[in-house]
Amino acid sequence: MGNNGKTIHSDCRVCCRSTRHDVLCFYEEQPRSEYYNETYLWQVVQCRGCDTVGFRLQNDDYEQISVDPDGDAHHTIHISNYPRVLRDHVGLSDGIFWVPNLIAKVYRQTLSAYGEKAYVLASIGLRATIEAVCNHLKISGATLEKRIDQLFKGGYVSNEDKKRLHAIRFLGNDAAHEVKEPSEADLRVALEIVEHLLNSVFILARKAKSLQTVIESYEEFEQLIGQCAKAADPLQTLSLGALLGSNRRFVGNNLDAFEVQLKDAITTGKVTFLTLGQENKVAGKDVQFYGIGDTSKIKKEIDEDLPF
Repeated sequence: MGNNGKTIHSDCRVCCRSTRHDVLCFYEEQPRSEYYNETYLWQVVQCRGCDTVGFRLQNDDYEQISVDPDGDAHHTIHISNYPRVLRDHVGLSDGIFWVPNLIAKVYRQTLSAYGEKAYVLASIGLRATIEAVCNHLKISGATLEKRIDQLFKGGYVSNEDKKRLHAIRFLGNDAAHEVKEPSEADLRVALEIVEHLLNSVFILARKAKSLQTVIESYEEFEQLIGQCAKAADPLQTLSLGALLGSNRRFVGNNLDAFEVQLKDAITTGKVTFLTLGQENKVAGKDVQFYGIGDTSKIKKEIDEDLPF
C-alpha cells in the first residue's frame, strides 16, 4: 500500500469522460512464478476536475503479447473502474428524481448491466423500462407492440419515436428469446431512445409546467377564465375576448366551443364567478357579455393547477 503522488488519466463517472486523476493510494499485487504472469494494481483515484473519488484496477497481462506495425511488442492491459463508468454518457442525472420510483429502479439496473458489459441483460432491461412506463401510464394492450402503439395514440410519443421504441422491442425480444447479444453501438443508441422517452414523458413535463402552453380542454379553459376574472375589476361587464386579453392566444380555435360550455356552466351554477350579461352586436356579430361576480368563489384548484 502506498501513495506515490502520481497523476494518471482515468474515466470519471461525474465528468462522464477520461480526465486527469490523482492517485491517492495504491496496492500492487506482483505475479508469482508458479502462476499466470500478470499483475494487479489497485488504485484509489480522485478527479482533478470535480474531486470525485473512485477505484481503478489495472491488470497487466504479460502472457498476451501483440506486435504493432513498427515491430514493437506490447503486453495487454485491462482497465476497470468502480463504480462503473459509461464514458460520454450523462444520462438522466439532472432529473431522475422526477421519474417514478419503479421505472427509475429498472433504468438504473439496466445501466448497471450495461456498465458490466452484460449487453444481453441490458437490452432486456431497456425493453422492461418501456413496459414499466406503459404500466405507470396505464397503457392497455395484450402485447408490448400494441402498448407502444397506444403510447403514440395517447400523444405520449411521436410517430418516429414509436418506430424507435419498436426497434428496442425487437432488440429485447432477440436477447430474451434467442439470447442474441446486441453490439455496444446498437445498445448505446437504444439507451438514448429510452432516456428520451423518460425525459419527455416525466422530466420535461415537470420542468415545463410553469411555461405557458396551449389550452386543449374545457377544464383548463375554466381555470384560465377564473384567473382572468380574479385579475379584472369587479362589477364590470366584458366580452369573453376582453376578459381573456392577451391570454386569448392560448385558446386557439377552441374558443367558440369552450364558450358554449362556459354558458352552460354559468346557467347551471357550476361557475359562480361570472354572470351572463346581454348579447350585443359588435361588427355585425352577436357577442355575449359577462359580469364579474364574486371571485372569492373561484375554486381553489384554479390557483394551484394553472400551468401559467
